[in-house]
Amino acid sequence: LTITKSPPSTMAMAISTNRRRPHSLPKHGLFLSLFTTAILALSVDPSQETHETIIDYGNHNLEWEDGPSSWEEFGHDNDPSVCGLPVLTVEEWEAGRYWEGNTPVLVKNMTDGWAALNHWKKQEMIRRYPDAEATMGDGRRVGEVGPDDAGNVLSPTTVKEFITKNMYHPLKYFFDRKIAIPNGMLEDCHPFPMPTRAYLANPEAGATYALAKKRKVRKTPDREIWRDHLAISIGSDLSGLTFHHHREAWNTVLFGSKRWILWDNARFKHNVTRQRRMTRDWDTHEHLAGHEWIRRLYPEPERMEEIRAHGHDCIQHAGVMIFVPERWMHMVVNIGDTVSVISEVGLGIGDGKKPEDFLFDPDESSDDSEDWSEDNSEDWSEDDMEDDSESEDWFTYVNEE
Repeated sequence: LTITKSPPSTMAMAISTNRRRPHSLPKHGLFLSLFTTAILALSVDPSQETHETIIDYGNHNLEWEDGPSSWEEFGHDNDPSVCGLPVLTVEEWEAGRYWEGNTPVLVKNMTDGWAALNHWKKQEMIRRYPDAEATMGDGRRVGEVGPDDAGNVLSPTTVKEFITKNMYHPLKYFFDRKIAIPNGMLEDCHPFPMPTRAYLANPEAGATYALAKKRKVRKTPDREIWRDHLAISIGSDLSGLTFHHHREAWNTVLFGSKRWILWDNARFKHNVTRQRRMTRDWDTHEHLAGHEWIRRLYPEPERMEEIRAHGHDCIQHAGVMIFVPERWMHMVVNIGDTVSVISEVGLGIGDGKKPEDFLFDPDESSDDSEDWSEDNSEDWSEDDMEDDSESEDWFTYVNEE
């Protein structure tokens, strides 16, 4: 039995078991030795020799903080020349109604009073919510196609299964905008940040009675309202989603830290060439995982200068919320084992995925075949297909008119 550690990026354990043909023969003369060898050669097929490798990708640390961290490589101190985001108190966030604006912001002390600070500690989360369902998949691919339309890029999992068996797999990231969150987990994050909290307090706010006066109706469609949506992400060091954009969203970290690269929508809205030069490898035209983009592509002067002038490069620590405005391009890299919650405008509480959701190949799907509905949450995109166009419907996956 040989136990070898895998590369630090996975922190997994590889266990190799070898079953080999006996190589020591009785020393009772040359004839007996040759005869025994011949018998063994006839009775043992070398092709049946086995080399079995079992890789344990589970997180077996006591707490989230005990996991590996790449802080020395990817962390920084949020110098204003690098990050440049306003840092608000919760009171300033609410009084200024920053969620209605187009400026990313950081909000400190957002998790004060949350039961999740205790209930979502690693061992306690597994004990309380072992069967909470979600999906896991390659963060690079999920960022490209979106978690709602990832199909067979994703596979179903539970909180306990992911943490104890898959968390340190380099291609497994726990993230699902349609997660069926148990009520207890939702309550652990109260009071919700505004404006999500306002909907929970009064889901009928702004609604009036219809002509028949049998029920209240809201003139604003659900896709334009912050509702009771909450998604959870759990990932190991260096995991995270590659460049993508969607509707307005807030993300609050409970444990760990995140490195964010944000890029102003106005810079790529009508210029797909600029977008692809920023987000993809110029030589191969492929996307890289977030940490590889920072290592290999970000140092190029063109990219660095673009983010410094028209974007932000920020560290989000535990307890801090970040607000990402509509269609701002962004990429996230976890630093250490990281747990966060997210809410996005237009999305309601999830009910989980169905088995058929994992069957299709997203690379073979067509935008023309999608059946968009008013309450559809598939408003996620990595690329804008129009180049230098004046059309306001620049995102290809939904027409909001």
